[in-house]
Amino acid sequence: MLTRECRRFRERFTPGDQDSHRETCPSCAAYAAALERAASAPQLAMPERLRGELKGVLPFVRHDAPRLPVPQAPLPAGLKDRLRAIPREQRREPPAWVRSSRWTVAASYFLTVVMLQAVGDPVALGRRATDTLVRTWGQTWTEVRDERLPRIGSAIVERYGATVGSVESSLSELKSEAREMSDKTRLSFKEWIDRSDR
Repeated sequence: MLTRECRRFRERFTPGDQDSHRETCPSCAAYAAALERAASAPQLAMPERLRGELKGVLPFVRHDAPRLPVPQAPLPAGLKDRLRAIPREQRREPPAWVRSSRWTVAASYFLTVVMLQAVGDPVALGRRATDTLVRTWGQTWTEVRDERLPRIGSAIVERYGATVGSVESSLSELKSEAREMSDKTRLSFKEWIDRSDR
């Protein structure tokens, strides 16, 4: 398995580079030697017949040029000037603290220590918050149970009593009206019978 240094060496390696990692790591030394052997191998000349056929298809292929160069696409003048103004030589790699995970771990550790010193122990903070929440809940429940529930219960009892009283009075009124109606209908029924007998 490759270490981080081995991966970094292999990404940056070009034939002919002398790096201290190459001398300490045998697998990277073998890798570099294989690349250098492949780079120093002579390029085979392309047969003339194949070259002639390829020139008809790819007119930009030459013996001394790369096999498939990137074709130059026409660019607007403003964009072309801006792209040429970007200095290629002055491009730098990002700083080591951005590229290395060690710096990230160190920064997170530093921030953790600073936050612990500034804010305090998170476990103790959690316990305090839980105790405060339990105390507040207990006070609220006691207040509801001792003050509000009896008021609500007495209001319900009063409303229930008033409703029962109004229903009883309505029923007694209906009974008296029903008796009056039945008495009237009996009398009128008797009068009708008496009239029919005549």
